[in-house]
Amino acid sequence: MKRRIVLTLLAAIVIAGGLLTMGLPRAQAERSVEFPAGLAWFNVNRPLTLADLRGRAVLLDFFTPGCINCIHMLPAERQLEHHFGTRLVVVGIDSPKFTASTTRAGLEAFIQRYSLGHPIVLDPTMDLWNAYGVQAWPTLVLLGPNGDVLRTFIGEQSYAQLAAPVEAALKDAPPASKLPRLPLQPIVFQAHALATPGGIAVSPTLVAIADASHNRVILAGHGGALRAVIGNGCAGDADGSYTGARFNRPHGLTFHAGALYVADTGNQLLRRIDLATHTVTTIAGDGQRGFDTRGRFPARAATLNSPWDVAWHTGQLYVSMAGDHQIWRYDPASQSIGAWAGTGAEGLVDGSRGEAEFAQPSGLTTHGNTLYDVDPESSSVRAIALPEGKVRTLAGSGLFDFGLRDGAAGHALLQHAEGIAWNDGSLYVADTFNNALRKLDPATHQVSTVAALLDRPLAIAPLAADVLLVAEGNGNRIDAVHLPDGKVSPWPIAGLHAPTASACRR
Repeated sequence: MKRRIVLTLLAAIVIAGGLLTMGLPRAQAERSVEFPAGLAWFNVNRPLTLADLRGRAVLLDFFTPGCINCIHMLPAERQLEHHFGTRLVVVGIDSPKFTASTTRAGLEAFIQRYSLGHPIVLDPTMDLWNAYGVQAWPTLVLLGPNGDVLRTFIGEQSYAQLAAPVEAALKDAPPASKLPRLPLQPIVFQAHALATPGGIAVSPTLVAIADASHNRVILAGHGGALRAVIGNGCAGDADGSYTGARFNRPHGLTFHAGALYVADTGNQLLRRIDLATHTVTTIAGDGQRGFDTRGRFPARAATLNSPWDVAWHTGQLYVSMAGDHQIWRYDPASQSIGAWAGTGAEGLVDGSRGEAEFAQPSGLTTHGNTLYDVDPESSSVRAIALPEGKVRTLAGSGLFDFGLRDGAAGHALLQHAEGIAWNDGSLYVADTFNNALRKLDPATHQVSTVAALLDRPLAIAPLAADVLLVAEGNGNRIDAVHLPDGKVSPWPIAGLHAPTASACRR
């Protein structure tokens, strides 16, 4: 509780170039700091020490699981590791914002979700964070081969921004052949038919599942019989047939007019799957990621920023653009797309769509003339009136206000909720970091817990008035939650198997 109070009192939130800050500026360390004893380490067979790292450039990545800006750093770090080989070590330091991220299980799930192989240490009481004077997620600290702090990078950085400083740091460093081997031992996870299912949608005849970590989309019947696998399991952006198309960590899904629309998050694209011709087409995005928070663009030339979910309403496709902290809108008639609601600043501000602020908007759902959204970084539920776009908050009160508390919506607490669905007069929320399914009754303004002990629920969709399907990200499965009692039962997909990893290495 003490840590929670401190976070709340110190929180001063600024977004500039992709970062979340906490607290006031403070002095940064000039020399490397020894890793405290007793911390939990991952992807190594013993805790690392500074002595292990001597002679190498070291990039300390201070992150918190679930932070979209932190997630954006992972591809750049992989590029750096590939380019510099063993002369560079990336060490992830989980200095968590959310209480759910202070556990070994929570961090291990993040490692599995994003296939991380570099050393990672859990800093639950933020000792390393404080020792290095860090105040924002993400922050990267570059250590030289002798242990000096050479540079501190605050906020999202590109490969190009990081490569030159790393190159300079290694100018007089020993060659790779002279360096001792590090005790690396990446975690080996069990293969599952689904891997981090991140999205789910239901039509009158089909259930669609975004099999995010397998880079594919699954179609099943309402009874769980496999109908189709779309994508070959290899990351990529190819259009074409069900077997030839490729995705990269797809998340949100929605059915509309004979097609399935996909937020292809890792590719920074929106895709359309024609259910009659069995073909995949890209409808928006140029495949690059950037911050274009103003204006409208030809859809295929637009630069997207982690599109997370999609929802149709009166001929327009609404997109939660998590990286821009905005809601975007795609117009199929003009084939254009652009920011529709939100200033681009991360926050919890209601009002007109031009002045509202969101915090990593994720799950979307519609009912009547309202678009509903969940913002994980403010643990909130938002309602957006259509078509004018006035935004109001139904639950949640701030970027550092989170927990598990039922009751009046204005008093209730969620923790990094990522999914939402309308069903039979109520909103149901995948309360991700609380491992719970919550219900928000718009008539009574009450929040209640429907089911607990889930395994990182990421998305939900009604299969029937009394059955909700829940995509459990850490559990790598779909469960059915029966209403009103909240009984949970497995919802397996008969005949589904994990893709063959070797096919992607050819």
